[in-house]
This record gives sequence, structure tokens and C-alpha cells, in this order.
Amino acid sequence: HEKESTGMYFTGHPMEEYEAKWRKNITATTMDFQIDEETGRAKVRDGSKAVVGGMITGKTIKHTKNGKTMAFLTVEDLFGTVEILVFPRDYENNKAYLNEDSKVFVKGRVSEEEDNASKLICELIVPFEQTSCELRIGFADIASYKEEEKYLLDMIQGIKGQDSLIVYCAKEKAMKCLAKNILADRTLLEKLKGHFGDSRIKVVEKAIENI
Repeated sequence: HEKESTGMYFTGHPMEEYEAKWRKNITATTMDFQIDEETGRAKVRDGSKAVVGGMITGKTIKHTKNGKTMAFLTVEDLFGTVEILVFPRDYENNKAYLNEDSKVFVKGRVSEEEDNASKLICELIVPFEQTSCELRIGFADIASYKEEEKYLLDMIQGIKGQDSLIVYCAKEKAMKCLAKNILADRTLLEKLKGHFGDSRIKVVEKAIENI
């Protein structure tokens, strides 16, 4: 409760341990939404798409004239804060993730204002822990892959998640998606690396902006 009590973090910003993941996925920081003194405008432009990431530090719920629910969020990253507008349709789709202290990526459209910091109109929210990746395994050729195919299928049986398993056969330059709903966690990676070796295994995180 350091920030609540004093307005500052003394033992380190809560986002610091997630910095590598954060930088991989964002297309803009909160600073890009602030008005530049020299240009009189924010770096992000009205109507452009952007992905920001950070911790939800504020949430205000409001109701439209039609009785539908929307939210105004404050998302804080390592540089500052940005206001996120979540309109009713997107509120219903994302409300499970709109909790204070949650660490999320927000994809949306920039709303530029003349004399104030720009805002982001939410289209998609992805919690840090739900970002997906591609787990890639390399083989010398299709024949060597076929020899290992049953082993791979047995290995991923029953492991459900949001990640994909891709196999690549170098000789034929062929690529195949073996599964789209696995969980590429540490346990699975250690088993695969123990069998195939580190050099044949690669994990590529999917960019939020491409979702």
C-alpha cells in the first residue's frame, strides 16, 4: 500500500518484474498520450490503433441513458498513466479483467483531445498471464518428424491453453501447426527440451497488436 499511503513506490514499481513482457507487446507507452510542449500534441494520433500495458490503478463505473454499463480506467505503466474508455459492448466482453491492481494489455483506438492528454478507447483487454505464444520444434525433415509425431501428440494430450505448437521441417522448408490450444508452460518445455534438446525448441510470443 505504499502508493496509496504516500503517492510513491519505495520498494520498486510493481511493473518492473514484467518489463520484458510489457515491452514486447506494447506499441505505445503512457508518455505517448501526453501533450508534447514543443508540438502541442501527443505522439499518438487521433484514430490510430495502439496497444498499451500496465496495472489498473483506478476504475469508475458509469451507466448510459439506456442503462448499459461502461467504465473509465486508469492504467499505469513505468512512465505514467493513461485513461481508458470502455464502452458498453466492450465492457461486457472484458469485464472479468477490469479489476484494480490487475496487470493487462489494452488494444484500442486513440481519442485525441485538444488541450488534454489523449485517451484510449478499448477494443480488447488481455491479462498479462493470458498472452499466448507459439512453441516451435525443429526437425531435419518430414520423415524424422513423422517418427516423433505420436510422441508429441501424447505429450500434449490434455494440456489445454491458448498457445500453439508449430513443427518445422528444414529439408522441405515445411511448417505445420500441430495444435492450437496447448499450454506451453515450464513443465512441458522441460520435457520437450529433455527429449529434443534446447536448440530445437523456440518460444515466440504472439504480439497483442496482431490479435
